[in-house]
Amino acid sequence: MDVVCRKYSCQFNDRAKCSRQNLKVNNHADCADLDVDKNKIVQDVSRDMFMHEPDIAPYHHCRTMNIMCEEKECIFNNSGECFSNGIFMGSEQDNAPCNSFVPR
Repeated sequence: MDVVCRKYSCQFNDRAKCSRQNLKVNNHADCADLDVDKNKIVQDVSRDMFMHEPDIAPYHHCRTMNIMCEEKECIFNNSGECFSNGIFMGSEQDNAPCNSFVPR
């Protein structure tokens, strides 16, 4: 399972990868474990994103990560557990939505 996360201000975000062992997605398809660190220095790639490659962590398959999902309408939800090959958490103002959510 590879979890890509665009919420760079979260303390568990390591170069666009989630470093948590257990992740919970709530019934609104948002990350329930989001922990924003207001003092974290976030890489700004908006100014020179086409001149320099952003610092992104390499793909790593985390076999031990458990993703619990409360969104009952997602096709990847099987008895409260996510069975997707990988998920993509987005970045909005106050939350990190699961952009891999696909309604049944």
